[in-house]
Formats: sequence, C-alpha cells, structure tokens
Amino acid sequence: MTELDQDPPRRQFETLIPLINVVFLLLIFFLLAGTMTPADNVAVKLPIGALNDSERDMPATLLVEADGFVWLGDRPIDPKIVEQALKEYLADKGMERVAVKADAEAPAEALLLLMEALRKVGVQQVTIVTERGR
Repeated sequence: MTELDQDPPRRQFETLIPLINVVFLLLIFFLLAGTMTPADNVAVKLPIGALNDSERDMPATLLVEADGFVWLGDRPIDPKIVEQALKEYLADKGMERVAVKADAEAPAEALLLLMEALRKVGVQQVTIVTERGR
C-alpha cells in the first residue's frame, strides 16, 4: 500500500465540537422561547384595560367565549344555567374570589347573567382580566 491509498489520520473529537455548539445554542433558544405557563383550552380575545398588579393570583378563573358560553374548568356551560354549575364548582374549592376572562366580543347579557350568578353563590370579589393597553 502506498501513502496515497491510506486515509489521513483524523482527530476523533474535532468534528463533534461544532455539533455540540449548535445543540447547546438550540437548547438555549428553546428554553427562552418556550411557553412558561400552560395555555387556556379556549381561545379568548381579551379587551384592553389598565394595568392592576395588586390581584395577580386569583384562585378560580372563569372563561367567557365570544358566543357567551362560560367555561368552568374544562367544561362549557350555557350562561342561562350557570348559577347551579357555579354552586357546585366553587363549593368544592371554597372560593370567594374569582377572575373572569371574557372575550371582547362576548355578549353583555352573558356577562350580566354570570355576574348575577356569582353574586347569588356568594362570591365576594370578581376581577375582570383585560389586556394591557399600549
């Protein structure tokens, strides 16, 4: 065998360093770009409002869709029968404060029915969640 037929000697770890660098950069990118909180099951477009950070952590969050249906946890409820469902939902948790995330296109009647039902079941404080104004 001549020298031309033999492969040149190769350093074993020299080709892995760029691959390791790319993997670490991708890891850092996905850690920074990833979602830190779980998304809601329902897409709700929030209205724009003023910032109020005094009540960040609410014990229960109710979602109101654009068609007026209210989501209690993972189940949708018709706004006309929401009072009984609220009694069961909030009694298990013993909550007197709730947050309401209502779609900007939600009918006012659905919100009024929800607020009336919340008052009847003994909720002491309701926070309406809005998007921060620009």
